[in-house]
Amino acid sequence: MDETELTVAIVDDDEAVRRALRRMVSSLSYRVADFPSGQAFLDELQKEQFACVLLDLHMPELNGIEVLARLRMAGHRLPAIIITGGDEPKMRDRCLSAGASDYLIKPLERDATSAAIQASSSLSGSVF
Repeated sequence: MDETELTVAIVDDDEAVRRALRRMVSSLSYRVADFPSGQAFLDELQKEQFACVLLDLHMPELNGIEVLARLRMAGHRLPAIIITGGDEPKMRDRCLSAGASDYLIKPLERDATSAAIQASSSLSGSVF
């Protein structure tokens, strides 16, 4: 499956961040689906397949780690790249231990984001 057929999910409660990430990820030749909350993403997960998810760590209600935990408890192997604007000591290790495929600090750099999406998508072996 080539990149133009792959959809990347973006989950962030900040509309400006989602808009910027939509533009960036689209420019990398991926389709994009974005969600304003972890619950909105989880609700859509049964209806659409994603190559990976860019998942904000700090969101109201369900944060990124809680969304990741629900994915894993439900048996989803969808690669999740945790994104955060406020890097905290040991949070990277906590996210990776929880099953995140990568951990990126905002503002996201195009090359690092592209590499993380490509690596995450290839880890799964297929789209979930």
